[in-house]
Amino acid sequence: MARTPLLDLPFDGRRLRAARRRARLTQEQLAQRCTDNGTPVSRFQVVRAESCKNLPHPDVLDAFLEVLNCTVNELLTSAGEVTRESA
Repeated sequence: MARTPLLDLPFDGRRLRAARRRARLTQEQLAQRCTDNGTPVSRFQVVRAESCKNLPHPDVLDAFLEVLNCTVNELLTSAGEVTRESA
């Protein structure tokens, strides 16, 4: 079965990291709580999302939002901000 395409959102991994830290969770704990809530997430996926290497899959983004108790707008870049680091 084909996976749902990634959302075209100005996602900002730095904001994900800040939200995770505000929740006082490690990357492993965030991944485990997402998995416990029904969306399998690995620590590697958290690392890639926080470092702006990959946009999270919509299901994973939803899991992050639920565990971190935040809105999608809190993880989006403001107008004019750079969303990805240059490779």
